[in-house]
Amino acid sequence: MPSNNKRHYLVESLVLFAVLSCALSVWIPLRPAAAKHLVFADSPGTEIESTESKNVATTFKWNVTEKNAPLLGLSQDRLQPGFDQSLSYHATQFDFAIFKPLTFDEERGAFLLPAIAQNHVAFIELTPATTARSYSSTTGIELLDRDSMKIVKTADGTKYLFIRYPDDEFRCASIKEPTGVTLNLLYTANGLSLHGVIDSSGRSVTFNYGKQGIESLTQTWMSNLEGFTKTWSITDATPDDGAKYAHAVRAGKFLPSNALIHDYTAEMEESDKLLAQIFGGPNAVVGANGFEPAGLAASYPLYRGDVMGDDGKVRRGHLSYAMHIYGSADGRGDSPLYVPAGFTSHSSEPSPTDAAVMFYYPRLGNLTDLTLAVFHVTDFQLTLEGERVRIGNLGGPGGSSPLYKHSHIEFYRGNVGLPAAAARAALRIDPTTVFSQ
Repeated sequence: MPSNNKRHYLVESLVLFAVLSCALSVWIPLRPAAAKHLVFADSPGTEIESTESKNVATTFKWNVTEKNAPLLGLSQDRLQPGFDQSLSYHATQFDFAIFKPLTFDEERGAFLLPAIAQNHVAFIELTPATTARSYSSTTGIELLDRDSMKIVKTADGTKYLFIRYPDDEFRCASIKEPTGVTLNLLYTANGLSLHGVIDSSGRSVTFNYGKQGIESLTQTWMSNLEGFTKTWSITDATPDDGAKYAHAVRAGKFLPSNALIHDYTAEMEESDKLLAQIFGGPNAVVGANGFEPAGLAASYPLYRGDVMGDDGKVRRGHLSYAMHIYGSADGRGDSPLYVPAGFTSHSSEPSPTDAAVMFYYPRLGNLTDLTLAVFHVTDFQLTLEGERVRIGNLGGPGGSSPLYKHSHIEFYRGNVGLPAAAARAALRIDPTTVFSQ
């Protein structure tokens, strides 16, 4: 390799280390994707095993100890579509799904730790333990709740650090094994998608996104004091200049295998357009049927509706009974926020943490006796404009980042004000039913 490329690689490594200097270090001893997976279900003592992987994506091996090899060993020169959905690294008790967040099931009051089992995402349920603000599974995995940070610890002492990002999702930032070998997970500027992985020796894996999601993977590593860089492309990642932000699901690329909804239909599209006209400006875009707008697919998960757990229980997604509103199809635009006229009481000001504003309606759309909650409101002020009331603009506290600006809207049964987080699941109303035609 020419000397200028070596210098470029060394500079790149130093920059990455500088970014990570304040993060926890992590180590993960991984194995090929075809190895046995083990995941634990909700029922005490129940285990689900798969001895053969049905993975259609590229087989991989994490070269944690092979310092002269790229961090991620790949069996093919080109990646197959969907490899990111099955990419995991092996822990002592489970195979962690690195692209999936830690979630909280409000109905059960339990945290759900994502794992790969039989080539799709399953969950390890962590329920409240005897110690305050701690959770555990039947297999000895523990979680410590530290508000915007969650620490998961396995029986062998491995620690997983999850950080809350602008969309309120908890994503793994680092993992630390007792042996001290480390990996760190890096995210895009808006914190909404995994950008890459780096280990303590400076080897890096970078995920390159395009309109179709991840379109290639680039690795850098050193071998015998020489720097190397190589890119693996997705086999069918082809430019699609003619389809600009079409709010549609293309060949299920962005759908998890256990999604309960598999198609974004014409009826869903009309429903989202109607809600955008009610709550937003002329260029507003809404996701209220379980799908985020396709214009965000490059940096954000497209499907956020219900999924089915391995135990046969439905897990609610972030947009199962809620909606997001954006100022433009790519999620970066500004928009005024409106609510329908007819409310009889409302908040005097946005809440201090997530700028939520509440409105009570004796009747709204097709329903009676309900509360409307609008989160992430900025410039709050009530101004009557015809049959709508302008309440400010979207993208208030908790709803804005350099690449992502939105407000979050929910409906609750009754005159309940802003319910406690644990109580909201039981009170939520599907937004699509409020104004269905």
